[in-house]
Amino acid sequence: MSIYISIKQKLINPFLSVRTKLLRFNMAANAKNEGREFVRKFNFDKLNKEEIKIAKAYWKSKGFKLDNTIWHQYYKGATGNFVKEYVPHDIFSSHIAPSLNQKIQWPALLDKNLSYNLFKGYKQPKLVISNINGFYFNNGEIISELEAVQICSKSSSKLVVKPSIESGGGFMVNVLSIQDIVEEEIVEHIINMFKSYNRDFVVQEFVEQSPVMAKLNKSSLNTLRIMSYLNNGGVHIVSSVLRIGNAGKSTDNFATGGVACGVKNTGRLKEIGFIQDGTTLTKTTSGIVLKEVLIPNYNNVLKMVELLHKRVPYFRIISWDIGIDKNNDAILIEYNTYNQSTKIHQIVNGPLFGTFTNEILAEACQC
Repeated sequence: MSIYISIKQKLINPFLSVRTKLLRFNMAANAKNEGREFVRKFNFDKLNKEEIKIAKAYWKSKGFKLDNTIWHQYYKGATGNFVKEYVPHDIFSSHIAPSLNQKIQWPALLDKNLSYNLFKGYKQPKLVISNINGFYFNNGEIISELEAVQICSKSSSKLVVKPSIESGGGFMVNVLSIQDIVEEEIVEHIINMFKSYNRDFVVQEFVEQSPVMAKLNKSSLNTLRIMSYLNNGGVHIVSSVLRIGNAGKSTDNFATGGVACGVKNTGRLKEIGFIQDGTTLTKTTSGIVLKEVLIPNYNNVLKMVELLHKRVPYFRIISWDIGIDKNNDAILIEYNTYNQSTKIHQIVNGPLFGTFTNEILAEACQC
């Protein structure tokens, strides 16, 4: 090793260490604040002293200092059960996800516009327009904003417009139906919509979903949220949840009042669904009994997730949003590696990771 490289490492490594610690501190703080907001919003009772002691002792045994038990308080309030193994979101976001997923890849591979290249050959919503760093693209070619507006204005299908970077929870996801706009106002409407996003967004055709999925709630695309884990043994499904939108809502997001229901290995829904405040139900607002619903071609969904995950081995824990189209085929809506939600999984399916808990926590603790 040259003297230059040795000196460079001695100077840079401490800086990188400080930056990593600061990043983890911010992630943990944001997650704690999120948990506090939920507990306050839904008025969940505090844990008793014994529960706090048990939770802290468990996480200490895994190598983590549990500074607070706000997420255990949330999960007990939402489910009615105290379980020490619940993974606090501040530990997940600040230690587990950054340890198992290559942070250096996040800036480049978070852009949803790139999914069409990364996962070429797999069904995805038909791409209409991409905006990447302010440039408009159609079929891989740079076009003007006016051309992009004209392409959208001629669409006979409903369009979905959403940010391509740092989106989540249904934030700024809009469904646009050109046929519902007065003809003289179409161009102006689309231009204003583009301006509201500024840059880095995607326009896709709305997915026509399977009749089985549509009957749960016809106004939203009801999707599976599947978390997968990659190790030397391959890709493993650690949790699978179906998200169902509210009547009249265009998104199925749990954060905006949607229903979440666990999915069994057979593809059949569990008996009880949850809203994030802990409200439980056995039927959808459309009257469908949850436990009687069987996801079409569920084995193909799981196989698709396995193959997709192998395309991006930089990330060992990934949350996938998968729809079922009108032909009952699995269709990739998007994937999440940076700001993954854990509460939707743990409310309906219990503590994350299952048989892989010790393995994952041991690795995260070392980093």
